[in-house]
Amino acid sequence: MILVTGAAGRLGRLVADRLTDRDYEVRTTDRVTPRRSRRGYVQADLCDMQEVKGLFGGVDGVVHMGAIPGPRSADPGEIFENNVRSTFNVMTVAEERGVGRVVFSSSAFGMGWAHDPRAFTPLYLPLDEDHPMMPFEPYGLSKLAGESIGSMVARRSKTTVASLRFTNVARPEVIAGFPWPAPTPEEPLTLVMWAYADADDVADAHVLALEACFEGHETFMLAQPTTRFAEPTKEIIALNFGPHVEIRREIEGNASVISTDKAERVLGWKPKPGWNQGG
Repeated sequence: MILVTGAAGRLGRLVADRLTDRDYEVRTTDRVTPRRSRRGYVQADLCDMQEVKGLFGGVDGVVHMGAIPGPRSADPGEIFENNVRSTFNVMTVAEERGVGRVVFSSSAFGMGWAHDPRAFTPLYLPLDEDHPMMPFEPYGLSKLAGESIGSMVARRSKTTVASLRFTNVARPEVIAGFPWPAPTPEEPLTLVMWAYADADDVADAHVLALEACFEGHETFMLAQPTTRFAEPTKEIIALNFGPHVEIRREIEGNASVISTDKAERVLGWKPKPGWNQGG
């Protein structure tokens, strides 16, 4: 039995559908009534420990997607309290019940998304799992805290945790509007917004992370292979950051500022081509 939290959301529905298609028995939950009825759905508040415990009968794995999504979706304090408490409850109950794997929907926003696009300067590019999380706001901070909870649980138990750091899941109509004008010092755009992700690919990554072979807590960056822009990425980096950012590997054409090498290597994840790559 796989428990999927946040199952009333767009990504949660996709993940639950994929798991069902792969013949998993699925229990889904959210704190709202879903638009589409689903067998095995249980409405619950993940901030209530007793309600969370009631979800775990017979559960072997968890995909934890339940959260207030994004830094502008609610009051900052509510975002932080909801996202951290719910993650603590889900992960510690998973540990208590001996669940083998938890997949946590983290976020590349925790790498450095900021309301002020000029606030975040990366230590190096492309961003990868070794780059420290550097949140500027409570949503990103809640994801950093969630990953820390995952590390704690994996450190002290046999429950393993995969944290997926994806960003900007763009709807098809948004992707159809690419390329966007490239950011400039006069018209900046927060770095993690240069990247984007495809919803189907992100859903696939959650399923692959549930099945992958690894120990402890592992983090994985997810993004499409290109930026939202047509201009060469190295030129945009130079224009916006000058010589202050180290380029650690070759970035060809409009390649993404996020490296997905680890997800491709460990999870077997294969993202769709970028918006201008065909396929």
